[in-house]
Amino acid sequence: MEWSKYVLALLVGGCFLILFGRKGDGRDKWILGGAAGASLAAMELIVEYMLLRPFWERALSVMRGGAVFSAIVLLGYVREWLGTRGSRTEEREAVHPIRQWIEECQESFDQLSRSFSLEPQPAEGLDRGERLLQNRLQESRLAAAGQIHEMSQILTGAMERIYGTREDEELEQEIGKRLRLMGVQVQKVFFYGPRGRKRQVYVTMQTRRKICVPVRKVADVLTELLDCEMMAARDSRTFVGQERITVLFVEGTAYNVLYGVQKSVRQGEPVSGDNFSVFWLPEGKFYAGLSDGMGSGIRACSQSETVLDLLEQFLEAGFSKETAIRMINSSIVLQPDTRVLSTVDLASIDLYSGVCEFLKIGSAPSFLKKENSVECIRSASLPAGAMGQLTFEPCRIRMYDGNLLFLVTDGVLSALPAGEEERTLRELIARLPVGTPSQTAQRLLEQVRSYGEGTDDMTVLVAGIWKR
Repeated sequence: MEWSKYVLALLVGGCFLILFGRKGDGRDKWILGGAAGASLAAMELIVEYMLLRPFWERALSVMRGGAVFSAIVLLGYVREWLGTRGSRTEEREAVHPIRQWIEECQESFDQLSRSFSLEPQPAEGLDRGERLLQNRLQESRLAAAGQIHEMSQILTGAMERIYGTREDEELEQEIGKRLRLMGVQVQKVFFYGPRGRKRQVYVTMQTRRKICVPVRKVADVLTELLDCEMMAARDSRTFVGQERITVLFVEGTAYNVLYGVQKSVRQGEPVSGDNFSVFWLPEGKFYAGLSDGMGSGIRACSQSETVLDLLEQFLEAGFSKETAIRMINSSIVLQPDTRVLSTVDLASIDLYSGVCEFLKIGSAPSFLKKENSVECIRSASLPAGAMGQLTFEPCRIRMYDGNLLFLVTDGVLSALPAGEEERTLRELIARLPVGTPSQTAQRLLEQVRSYGEGTDDMTVLVAGIWKR
């Protein structure tokens, strides 16, 4: 009977599948289809050869074998697609207990934040002192609500970080095999690279003998295996020795950055009330920040230094710029003593794309010197500590090869002719000769001081990017 040939062909394919198939490697459908199709074509060709059938009938038999092969492979792909779809549904339905617990904590923090944000009914018949006290309490409630809300966001970020870190046993074995030839023993490798972000690789390793291997050579191995340029994160160890260490490797950036700072202390004061901070993050971000404490002298210096220290710690811990500023502002507002006011001028440069983002809280305008123009970036927001709730006016601008960014404190502008501060400073920047950021900052401050010593501390921070 005609159908018996197909049954026999499938039995032959099943035997080959049992002998040579391997579960989960994706070859099963090809082995079953190839064996069944080939056996069906062979059986029909033998019969037709013995019966001396014409050539076109033999070709038709070969085509039937190919059709059986194609049908089995196609059905195999459909089966895999249905299985993958079902497994994804199960993954969506099954929530890890820790993830569920974090989400419940986040919801609790959000509800608590909303309860603190509720405005109480204004009481009547209060004198001026009682109204001021009530306003102060309301600001404190809003500040506490902001901190609680930021805590919920921190939990969300931590959860994404945990679930975004994965292992790859096959790639880890290949990395270990390649580094073993260099005398490096790999203990563990973790990969972090959620969608839309650059890849990061954490490698825990040590040498087996009394030798030192440059971390740069390890980065070359990762570059070859991952098909993209990898480099050790800034401030990483330079050599791998017998001591076990963990080194973070990140994708190579497109730009390098150089910076320079020049300061001038107000006459009669021992220290400047201005402070600056510059640092790099593994995500390929360069941060430059200025803070001007209220007044001048030691007290103002302490205020601005505290703000920048907290800001740097929050950003290095993985918090967003907005979250860090809000947490600092809340801590200032909740202080029981005299209100502390400090400006914050923060610029972050993405060294992969050259995009620069500004976050200005009560700070002076910044300037970007391009090839043929100078742009001014300004904001009208209040200093940190002035209100319980801050309003941001974020600004984003693209920097190119050779562009220079100028961050200045208000003391620089106050030393220039009144009413023409921005225009004068823009002209001074446009006429600056080519030089390093340090030389540029020094020349600009000298030109500003030629208009007069001024009545406040002056700080100029210059940062420039160049193609690698």
